[in-house]
Amino acid sequence: MVLRARLTFFALLASACASPPSPGGAGPATSATEVSTAPHPTAAPTGRATAAAAPSALPSAAASNTAAPQPPAVPFAVEVPGDVSVDVAFGPPDVGRAILYMHGHCGNPIAFTPWAEAATRHGTLISLRGDTKCKGRSGRRKWSYDYRGIDRRIRAAIAAVDDKRWDFFDSVKVTPLDPEDVVLIGYSQGAKRVEFMTHHFPDRYRRVVSIAVADEPSPYRLKPAERVLLMGGAWDARKHIKEGFDALKRLQKRVGAGKARYMEFPEARHGEYGPEANEVMSEALEWLLK
Repeated sequence: MVLRARLTFFALLASACASPPSPGGAGPATSATEVSTAPHPTAAPTGRATAAAAPSALPSAAASNTAAPQPPAVPFAVEVPGDVSVDVAFGPPDVGRAILYMHGHCGNPIAFTPWAEAATRHGTLISLRGDTKCKGRSGRRKWSYDYRGIDRRIRAAIAAVDDKRWDFFDSVKVTPLDPEDVVLIGYSQGAKRVEFMTHHFPDRYRRVVSIAVADEPSPYRLKPAERVLLMGGAWDARKHIKEGFDALKRLQKRVGAGKARYMEFPEARHGEYGPEANEVMSEALEWLLK
């Protein structure tokens, strides 16, 4: 109760004193391997929130409980014991689905913000940072091939975020996040790691999204998944993604299991989600989670 009162106080103070941010407000520097909305800056991230951040308009509870507390602004940093922090967009407290985002090579871990609203209709979105530091890129990370280690970090991150959810939603019923049924979304290098996680832990990662993967997706590694969504930017290299999609569809037909779909982000180059990011991801997740 004390935490919620503090959140309300700081939210009122912020609204009274702060001027509205510009559409292209200052945020973390971007690179060719990270995702942003440039040159369409309507949803540019402005940095991570703290516990005193103003509430966002993202869904936070069942429609029948209009008095439920709102989650903090996106992205919100949650500390993970023994690991680097994760960035979170909280979904409804009564939805126990964890959606795990894996950024690109030395990419932007909060690049998910353009489509966070679409994701939080279906669960709590958690951005895990890579397990290896990028040389000369302060704060940026990349992914190793330690899949068991990555899996352990995912489960630890989900547990830490779940604890924080109880702090924010203390006046309503909270459904625990399920660490055994996690939606994986990966971009570029993160997309390649999604393939391997699906292959090594097929019971835990059954619905996966691969975005802008750098080489042809592997039908063999993606075969165990119940649903696979392959995506690319309309202004990015994508022939190899389509070829991988066709191969996956043939394999799924042969074994009689799994579903796959290919989608594109309009006007998006590599490192961008384009001007329709939220709309595209809304349709994508509706299909993925049927």
